Amino acid sequence: MEDASIWLAGLKNGLADIMASIIDYLPSLAAAVVLLFAGWYIGKLARAGAIKITHAMNRIMDGFVATGRLATIRVSESAASLVGNAVFWLVLFIFVTAAADAAGLTIFSVWLESIVTYLPNLLGGGFIIFVGYLVSIAIRDLVATALSTLSVRQSDMIGAILQWATFLTAVIVGLEQIGIDVTFLIVVIAVVVGALFSGLALAFGLGAKPLTTNLLGAHYLRQQYTTGQVIRISGVEGQILEFIATGVTLSTRDGITSVPGAAFFSDPVVLIQAGDDHD
Repeated sequence: MEDASIWLAGLKNGLADIMASIIDYLPSLAAAVVLLFAGWYIGKLARAGAIKITHAMNRIMDGFVATGRLATIRVSESAASLVGNAVFWLVLFIFVTAAADAAGLTIFSVWLESIVTYLPNLLGGGFIIFVGYLVSIAIRDLVATALSTLSVRQSDMIGAILQWATFLTAVIVGLEQIGIDVTFLIVVIAVVVGALFSGLALAFGLGAKPLTTNLLGAHYLRQQYTTGQVIRISGVEGQILEFIATGVTLSTRDGITSVPGAAFFSDPVVLIQAGDDHD
């Protein structure tokens, strides 16, 4: 019986200590719970405020740019919802950090505080990328509109290229602001852009070869012959009427015939009659 009494007394003392610890911890726990509910409520208010701000930005754009290509520069509902949710979770995360600190969860609160100290860089980088996206759309529309007024056929394509170039620049700057090493990304983009321009240069060179040959042939024809002379070139015989940029125009029995300048390099040119004798 004495052993049982000792055991019961020890159990009673242990339970008393546990209850005392719980009672001592209740204020901290209550403060943590209050902070969590406050963070949830304030986060909802912040989300609604962020969405209203995006709608206000759209109304401002409606007042300044209601028509034209720039009328497409608006914050969509999905983007507004994304911004609002990001603000909500940001506010809640800050309050969760404060709640962990109030509850005495030292290890967890230290880890959360280290993340909170990193948030300004994250927000700055995200803001740069977001603004860069809006600016890239504006540049695309402005360039496409300007080139279309000049009757440039590839105005939309040029605008899209400038848009992506601007957006990629903003992404690189934003990632660097966040603290991510973008050296490898820059190297990859440089290699891709270099390969793209090399391919375009090669395609342009191959495509421009016939034009270049015609220009050179017409140049040498203009140096060796004059209008009024009768020549035979590439199986065509006639009097030279004029020299054009890419060849020569002859008056033949069948009518006026244009001979490309490349024929100067591939076929013999025979002078049939000089201009003075012909006249």
